[in-house]
Amino acid sequence: MRAVALGALLFSLSGGGCFTGDYLLQQGVGQLALMHERRRISEVLADPAVSADTKRRLALARSARDFGVEVLGLHGGDAYTRFVDTHGAPLAYNVWAAPKLKLEPYGHHFPIAGTVPYLGYFRKKDAIAEARKLEARGFDVFVGEVAGYSTLGVTSDPVFSSMLEGSDARIVEVTLHEMLHGTLYLPGHSAWNESLAEFVGMEGAALYFRMTGRGEKAARQVFVEAAERNQRAERFSRFLAPIVKELEALYASPRSGAEKLRLRKEVFARARAEYARAFPSKPGEPRSIFAVGPLNNAVLLVFRVYHGETPDHARILRRLDGNLAAFIRLYKHAVKDEDDPLGYLKKF
Repeated sequence: MRAVALGALLFSLSGGGCFTGDYLLQQGVGQLALMHERRRISEVLADPAVSADTKRRLALARSARDFGVEVLGLHGGDAYTRFVDTHGAPLAYNVWAAPKLKLEPYGHHFPIAGTVPYLGYFRKKDAIAEARKLEARGFDVFVGEVAGYSTLGVTSDPVFSSMLEGSDARIVEVTLHEMLHGTLYLPGHSAWNESLAEFVGMEGAALYFRMTGRGEKAARQVFVEAAERNQRAERFSRFLAPIVKELEALYASPRSGAEKLRLRKEVFARARAEYARAFPSKPGEPRSIFAVGPLNNAVLLVFRVYHGETPDHARILRRLDGNLAAFIRLYKHAVKDEDDPLGYLKKF
């Protein structure tokens, strides 16, 4: 599990909910600034001032984008044909919050996206200020860095330099993840949307390196890495389920609030120890937030949102004999044409 939070970081300028004008203005200015800094990828690749490594990574992201459109049926248009250099800084920050005795996110309503379980900020100081306000109100809080986001087609999303960090498999995975958000989205169902994008990103990365036949040993290694990340996500989802179940039972019990807070510390401590044994960090690999903590309900919800529904997606893909393009067509049909998309897919 990456410490970086990926997903649909939505900055709606149409108002609504309980958001102040200052918040909407801040995020609108940030979004407009990023749009102003975009450059055509073709221009960047022809620029002699850009390093060879950046060009190679950007060309890979562009290739993954074309693969997503032509092979998987993801939405293309003008999205991911431009580039924005964040100069090594996180693109943005998501602030997650949850009650201390309830395993559900403190939601925020946006006109297009519906209710989402976090607020996004372009400036870290704004995210920290919001986190402190929520902590003062008694919430568990987590602030996560964002490497990429989707505006769900409201604007033409670019490839950010933060999406080019890490291995080749990760670059392809992140690109396909964000493209999935721009292809289909179910308002008010963040856990489903995020786990689906994460699943398609990992499955798509594995398929990309297999189908593009980049025949060299390095390409085979990247394919293996993508497949391993996919398997790890499924394992983590199975690992997380009983922890969530135990905490939900604890919070619903007739015990006093003080006792619940004491007992949840024991659950979190045991979960961290079990995680360290089940998912040991590899040399040079960033350590997961789940491993280094501190854990709280907000942190747990981040993991639950991104991986909680992975087994359902995996089951449906198996029903389709591993055909990822057919899988995406099915989900597009469910969201667009069915009155109850989730019920329809559950029965598939």
